[in-house]
Amino acid sequence: MKIKSIFIIAFIMLVSQPVFAIKVSGLYQTTVPVSDESAPVRNKALKQALTQVLIKLTGDRNINSSSNVEPLLEKSERFVQQFRYRQVTTEGESTLELQVNFDETALNEALRSYGITIWSNERPAILVWMAYEGTEGRQMVSFEAHPEYLEMLDKRASARGLSLLFPLLDLEDTARISVSDVWGGFKEPILGASQRYDADVILTGKLTQIMPALWEAQWTAYIDDQVQNWSSQGQIADMALEEGIDELADRLASRYASVGSTQAEVIEIEVVDINNVDEYARTLSYLEGLQSVSSVQVKHVYPDKVIFELISLGGQAVIDQAIGLGNVLEPVISTKEGPSYRLLPR
Repeated sequence: MKIKSIFIIAFIMLVSQPVFAIKVSGLYQTTVPVSDESAPVRNKALKQALTQVLIKLTGDRNINSSSNVEPLLEKSERFVQQFRYRQVTTEGESTLELQVNFDETALNEALRSYGITIWSNERPAILVWMAYEGTEGRQMVSFEAHPEYLEMLDKRASARGLSLLFPLLDLEDTARISVSDVWGGFKEPILGASQRYDADVILTGKLTQIMPALWEAQWTAYIDDQVQNWSSQGQIADMALEEGIDELADRLASRYASVGSTQAEVIEIEVVDINNVDEYARTLSYLEGLQSVSSVQVKHVYPDKVIFELISLGGQAVIDQAIGLGNVLEPVISTKEGPSYRLLPR
């Protein structure tokens, strides 16, 4: 199976190096089904496509009901960077899809002009331990056992602008955690087995078919020092899994997406433990790569530290959040120059 091979290669790469906040790609791209290539059908599809992109950008799955975005949706074609049609064949049936790329700069400017907060592309790395109870008893969902569930979770997370990590379930994992640990919600083995993946959020799920036409999934998320629980149901397994991921996305969005302002602010930060040119270049490159930072200037250089001036599109709160999700800088006691951070070793 092609998707299985892609997942395995990706996860081997992930566990070979520290995993922290993920810069989610594809936030300004989406695909919608269409019946033909006519202009009326395309215009309707572009509005649908922009709605899907706005959900990813804002974290709000009900964004289309907001009066603020209605003018944007009505002029969705103005934000299109490019589009193309493609024919897709699944199980012998052919369907037509419209792939759309929206202009990041134009769309961001429009959202900010309407006072709509954009969720930065620096988002939590989410590790998922999934268990399933079927006729053969309880087992971990893996690439060998029910990979379709992993595909469904990953597809729904992508639609919400999230990226999931799945454990390898190799000898190291199975020595640390069992299906009973996940099913019983035993915190210590779950957190212990998750350490090697260094994720920001750990999600466990238990999927059961409780009636012929009723599936239920029970979820637990470990977010910072908090443990959050919820359940989801559906007539088929896919519906229960999708709703579970939607609930996680809602909770993460309320925590991260609403942080900061929609106005640009000038912020000075101090970064200590910069002792050579390579460390200086690494710090500068990291700050310039933050989506919430539009400009970085070096204000002062000292023997072991540098004062940077940032223009942030969300303020200090967004900068703190992005840095907190990363593994490059860590906060230290603030000084009179402003917030202070320490450059972490590679």
